[in-house]
Amino acid sequence: MAPHIPGSIDKKLLGLYLSDHLTGATAGLARIERMTEAFADTPVSAEIARLSVQVRQERDLLRGLIQDLGVRRRPHRQAAAWLAERAGRLKLNGRIVRRSPLTMVLEAELMRAAIMAKLGGWQTLEELAPDLGLDRATFVTLGDDARAQIEALSRIHEHARRNAFRRHRDIT
Repeated sequence: MAPHIPGSIDKKLLGLYLSDHLTGATAGLARIERMTEAFADTPVSAEIARLSVQVRQERDLLRGLIQDLGVRRRPHRQAAAWLAERAGRLKLNGRIVRRSPLTMVLEAELMRAAIMAKLGGWQTLEELAPDLGLDRATFVTLGDDARAQIEALSRIHEHARRNAFRRHRDIT
């Protein structure tokens, strides 16, 4: 059965919901890709790079799902999220040339929160999957993946906070 939105589901609200999740995925992807570049010289770089690949794939899946369901994409929202993520990089952190030791701490916290929101989206789609003609198991797997990503970001956060506030730091 092809994906579709039955009359029992409000197409406009579902479209807004999916568009908002795509907006979050767009901003999250920009942030995790920046983290991949910024922290390439750290012990957690491979873990961040893996997350970046996963987040890109999930964003692409969500984009395809929106198209398959025939709901309206709202590209202006994704553009605004991209711009907001870029503007967030301009914060003053007391460092002109070097990155602040707080950067990884804060970015890991932001990404954990974003992944928690994404988990909620996968749970919602898991529940709606049968009505939408989608495979429920896909969203169960994506939920499990999100939980694993939260654990990975918790390890990254642990590394970052262990070093951020000390005068003599490991590579952060």
